[in-house]
Amino acid sequence: MPKKKTKKEQLEDKIIFLENLGRVYAKRLVKNKTKWEVILYTILKDLHYKFEFQVPIIVNKTKKPQLFILDFLLTDYNLVLEADGAKYHTSKKDVASDNRRTKQLRKEGYDILRLFNKQISIFPKELIQQIIQQKLKLMEAAKTSN
Repeated sequence: MPKKKTKKEQLEDKIIFLENLGRVYAKRLVKNKTKWEVILYTILKDLHYKFEFQVPIIVNKTKKPQLFILDFLLTDYNLVLEADGAKYHTSKKDVASDNRRTKQLRKEGYDILRLFNKQISIFPKELIQQIIQQKLKLMEAAKTSN
């Protein structure tokens, strides 16, 4: 009979499982990217920011690990950029889930900028660039004031 795993070993196994699952999900999301993600991808490339697309991360590793797939991560700034569609991000339940996710990501040291697909569609590229740049300035100002 196999030896019963300790809680620490069970936690480590869950993290490994989630990391593997995250890689699979992220690959699928990259392959099936939305038109709004393509627009943001192009904007970030044009701004010459170092970023990753569809990034699997595990949060809350010491207690109850959770897998999140980040649409974009500006790695030099720890800024998560999310392209949110109305289909999955407007009901009370979805908003509550997004708020919990945002809170957890902030605990892990990330800042978050959410753009709705409709904004990405109708805002000129230059305005989206300004929004991203302004967010980064606000993050930098907050960092220097602490």
